Amino acid sequence: MDKITPRLISTNSSLFLDTLRLAAALIVAIFHAYIMWFPEKDSTTTPLFNISHAAVVIFFVLSGYVIAYTTTINNRGSLQYAQARLSRLYSVVLPALLITGLTELIIRYADTDLHAMYSRGASLPRYILSGTFLNEIWFFSAAPPMNSPLWSLSYEFWYYIIFGVWFFRSTGWKSTVLLLLACLIAGPKILLMMPIWLAGFAAYRLPKLNISATTSWLFVLLAVCVTIATVVYVPIFPRPIGTPPLFFANQFVTDWVNGFFFAVALWFLPLSTRVVPSGNLITSFRKIADLTFPIYVLHNPLLILSRAIMGYEKNNLAHMWQNLIVVLIAAAIIGVYLEKQRPLWSKFFGKLLGLKTKLKSVYT
Repeated sequence: MDKITPRLISTNSSLFLDTLRLAAALIVAIFHAYIMWFPEKDSTTTPLFNISHAAVVIFFVLSGYVIAYTTTINNRGSLQYAQARLSRLYSVVLPALLITGLTELIIRYADTDLHAMYSRGASLPRYILSGTFLNEIWFFSAAPPMNSPLWSLSYEFWYYIIFGVWFFRSTGWKSTVLLLLACLIAGPKILLMMPIWLAGFAAYRLPKLNISATTSWLFVLLAVCVTIATVVYVPIFPRPIGTPPLFFANQFVTDWVNGFFFAVALWFLPLSTRVVPSGNLITSFRKIADLTFPIYVLHNPLLILSRAIMGYEKNNLAHMWQNLIVVLIAAAIIGVYLEKQRPLWSKFFGKLLGLKTKLKSVYT
């Protein structure tokens, strides 16, 4: 891979990225709570639905940007890359599947009507497919209904795989075959959304304009405003998400537009050539932002569980917020515990891959 001059994420830019990823996770959680307590508002044409889906598009762009950053700043080879990505995903996804499964068992006996709302036939295959990130390949859409946000993790996994095979490619035909094989397994849905992820990658890797930090932030703000405008005003095309054959990739053209303008915002982010120590406040906020992943993958089953335990008052906004706040606190507590276990996952995958070095954390 061609070498480029490493550019560090400045303190202000890091704070901006942390705020965005935390806000995106909270938007998705609020949306799912809202449609549970106000089921008549569950429509793919509502602004809240569009904003929630756009939050996932933002996650994809951010993911591509961060991977571009980490593979530039701390590129230690393909095996270490695999170790970092697998430990990051499985340290949260497997506990999320376990919690979702326990929730499903509890709801099955505690509230049969509620369980029926989330029943889609045999459950075990869905957990196996989601645990192996095969739940969204080709024309499948098989995440457990009680944890639908897991759909995006399958996309993420295959972006990591496809990018890794390309980035760490060697000369010869084998690398090309592996790349084509990865794309073939992932299928059209995942590939249609990959330009969004690649836009985030390009936002870091492309050369920067020679402008001041103040001017850069003005362009960042402008691009964010344009992104919001495209989310609100650009028509859904070619069709609303959620139906076969593309399911969550149905509106890929609209998502391309939204993802492109957000990637432009990231491209204008000021970067630095030297390390600037973060203050205590910034460090503390980053720890909070690190809970984004567990909040994203845990909020839905915990919301369903809270309905069974704390009661359910349809169309009651105050009751919805009461449950949501409890769920967010619970997800955060679980997230803190899971983050502490991540080194064990890193060690496990290191041994599995035959590595002897420890995984060094870089930004995420």
